[in-house]
Amino acid sequence: MGFVFQHDALLPWKNVIDNIRLPLDIKGLPKKEQYRRAKKLIDNVGLTGFEHYAISQLSGGMRKRVALARTFAHDPEIYLMDEPFGPLDAQTRVSIGEEFLSLWDRLGKSVVFVTHDIEEAIALSDRVIVLCQRPGMVKEEFVVDLPRPRPFYLSRFEPQFKVLQKKIWHSLSVQEEYNL
Repeated sequence: MGFVFQHDALLPWKNVIDNIRLPLDIKGLPKKEQYRRAKKLIDNVGLTGFEHYAISQLSGGMRKRVALARTFAHDPEIYLMDEPFGPLDAQTRVSIGEEFLSLWDRLGKSVVFVTHDIEEAIALSDRVIVLCQRPGMVKEEFVVDLPRPRPFYLSRFEPQFKVLQKKIWHSLSVQEEYNL
């Protein structure tokens, strides 16, 4: 299982490539193989040329890319992502969202993605599960039947996207009492 936190949780004393190769080092892969794989992931997330930068020299979006690449290096069967795009500005969210969808399509792994952003949930997901306020139980489930591969930003203009967005918003806005 791989976990991508809201905050990047990178090791500040390690540079970009060393943060990314950390799971490979823990697995005991030879250093040459660690660097080869880490370099490929750096290319995949658009950080070519930044391999030896300190984490403190990176923007928030770049740090998020390092965190994603490190999780991809671990190569888990399932990814747990807790609002990983939350702290990013709007343009960086779209850019990272596009890159994430592209990488995800190539990897073919399962992802549980927690977000409070309805548009982000629809753009990234095959299913959106709305939880009730208290206690945290499943309130409603929505199937996202937008075709894949799907553009993270442009999919928002599809008529079925808008219909689904309204349904989810309605589900979130109706507060119900749950007695256990």
